[in-house]
Amino acid sequence: MLVRFTPNVLLSTAIALSVALAAVMLGLAMDQRWLGLKLAAEPRLAIPVSFDGLWIDAIEQDSPAAEQPGAGIPASVASLVEIAGSDGRRVRLEPGDLVEEPDALETYADMRAFFARQDEIAAVLRSIGGVELGVAFLGQTQTYSVSPGRQRPVSSLPVAFWMQIGVGLAGFWIGAWIWALRRGEWATRFLLVAGAGLMISAFPAAVYSTRELALPGGLFRVLSTFNHIGALTFGVGMIGLFLVYPRRLVSPRWLAVPTVVLGAWQIVDIRQLAGGPGLGFHLAVVLAMLTIVILVAIQFKVTRGHPRDRAALAWLGLAVIVGAGGFVVTVIAPNALGIGAVVSQGEAFLFFLLVYVGVALGVARYRLFQLDEWAFRILFYVVGVLLLLALDAILIVTIVDERAPAFALSLLIVALAWLPLRDMLARLVLRRAEPARGNLFRQVMDVALTPPGRDQQARWRALLEDAFRPLSIAPGKAEAPALIDDGLALAVPGPRGLPDYRLDYAGGGRKLFSLRDAELAAELTAMLANALESREAYEKGVAEERERIARDIHDNIGVQLMGALHSPGLARKDMMIRETLTDLRDIINNASNPDLSFDEMLADLRSQISEHLFAAGVKMKWTVENAGSAILPLTAAHTVRSVVREAVQNALKHGQPETISVTVRLEGDIIKLSVTDDGAGFDPGSVQAGNGLANMQARVTSLGGRFNVASGAGGTRIEAEFAIDVARIAQ
Repeated sequence: MLVRFTPNVLLSTAIALSVALAAVMLGLAMDQRWLGLKLAAEPRLAIPVSFDGLWIDAIEQDSPAAEQPGAGIPASVASLVEIAGSDGRRVRLEPGDLVEEPDALETYADMRAFFARQDEIAAVLRSIGGVELGVAFLGQTQTYSVSPGRQRPVSSLPVAFWMQIGVGLAGFWIGAWIWALRRGEWATRFLLVAGAGLMISAFPAAVYSTRELALPGGLFRVLSTFNHIGALTFGVGMIGLFLVYPRRLVSPRWLAVPTVVLGAWQIVDIRQLAGGPGLGFHLAVVLAMLTIVILVAIQFKVTRGHPRDRAALAWLGLAVIVGAGGFVVTVIAPNALGIGAVVSQGEAFLFFLLVYVGVALGVARYRLFQLDEWAFRILFYVVGVLLLLALDAILIVTIVDERAPAFALSLLIVALAWLPLRDMLARLVLRRAEPARGNLFRQVMDVALTPPGRDQQARWRALLEDAFRPLSIAPGKAEAPALIDDGLALAVPGPRGLPDYRLDYAGGGRKLFSLRDAELAAELTAMLANALESREAYEKGVAEERERIARDIHDNIGVQLMGALHSPGLARKDMMIRETLTDLRDIINNASNPDLSFDEMLADLRSQISEHLFAAGVKMKWTVENAGSAILPLTAAHTVRSVVREAVQNALKHGQPETISVTVRLEGDIIKLSVTDDGAGFDPGSVQAGNGLANMQARVTSLGGRFNVASGAGGTRIEAEFAIDVARIAQ
């Protein structure tokens, strides 16, 4: 059964292995005889001077060379011309002994001679009984006896050593990080190969390029060979990467070609079958770099019409060309031409750091290799664990003897230092510009409160532009917020009738849309949908209230004013008008007395109707069944009064009846109304219903009831029944 490890385990293992290898390199750099002299092939003086041997720039404090009695070895004014062992072996020193990179020599024979000379100098330094240093000063050579230190202290290692170790670790860590997250893809595999090649190249170079004077010849030769292997491995990885990313250019079987070609070239270099390192190594590196540039150009052509791939290529390709190209131009190419490196090799390795920093920033900005912020969470987690373990080990070795206090102190340091630093790094690297939520909320409310139409659509579009700052926005079709083409675009549905939109190229084209953007879009659409729903509910309530007031005025106020109009006495007219004003206030405020019992309400209604009919000379029959002391809901009381009043008014106005009969019956929780007259009647099928009948029907049906009108030559009968809230009935 195939075991699949989590990204955390894979990345932690890769980091642990690389740290162990770095520790081996540190051990090799320290396992050398140490004099404490800072030597240079050329003095850094304003006025050139002629000298023999190696210029003594400085003498390190507390070093074997600094322990000389008397005036001691002069520095900055003298040169080391000779070194002799206790066994009588003497070596005359030359500026070429400090060559930083032996493959800068013209031929392999020169390299072999150089390694042999390094081995001879290292053997003298390891002589039992110390060495004698011949120092030339003011035209005279003086001999100093020095006992070299058996181990070079860490503090004496120059900055260039740590830069090369750091670049190798960073390149391999970033390659391993991305591969651990996407280990099934060829692109990430090749990136890991390139990172491993950078580490294999930088680590040995850190040891031999920062040596004090000499290394054993065999060790020097092995380190130089691994440096070459790492450099060509880096070339294999980068060529393979641009063969498949961002667009696949060849079939999988062709991906082995760079390995075969550069591997064969490496064998030629190891076997020294070419004329020299210029052909055996430097030419291979230069051609590999040219191949990378050509592949980037081809990718640039084939990604036309694919903005997401073009963005990834522009970022990654530029980082590789500037980084690896800078190293080739300043170190490899000058050495191949025989003019010497432009800058120190240790410093030139920083160019490679640009490649992998560019990769990390590309993941943050453009989601290279389809990675997003969660990838950085894994990286920060693993780094935090490693820091905890490293601090624990350091504390145990140095100041804390017991493991438990050491671990507790390490945990405290990581919690207080690394966690805040991690958040700061996340903000600096990811730099997600969060829109101001307060402004977005105000814009959402502006859209919701704007009347439907072009203005509302314009505000909806402006909201999306402010929230995501897309390079372009166009009408689209979407059922839910979703990423399109791996973040190239974002589909946003329009809530409750607003148009759907497609947003292309987030941040003005500087980044891709992320899952966080999709979540923000979902939040905005939900918020706007709720606001629009609330606005519609409010407008519906306003419309219903207006309709209620209109019905009440028509049904109640109209009837009472007509009764006042037909009343023969002025006192009676005044009283009815005052009652009408009271009802009008009740209608507007919707505050009729909720404690009015059913029988009291019917008694008051009967009094009003009887006066109207008496004034018109019409007889009335009033029948009430089972009213009792029930308390009616406010809407039911309004409905009863409105139906009875409007039915009586219509009969007086259109039917010229002699008698009107009103029957009100309460059966359980059902109210049944009947208003019958013996007037002229009408044909319900041929007569258009007016506001009176429509209002009565609307009131009854709004309570879930039934409304019926029957009319003919013998008169008209209006019936209504509807349910009331049983819980409001007083038993």
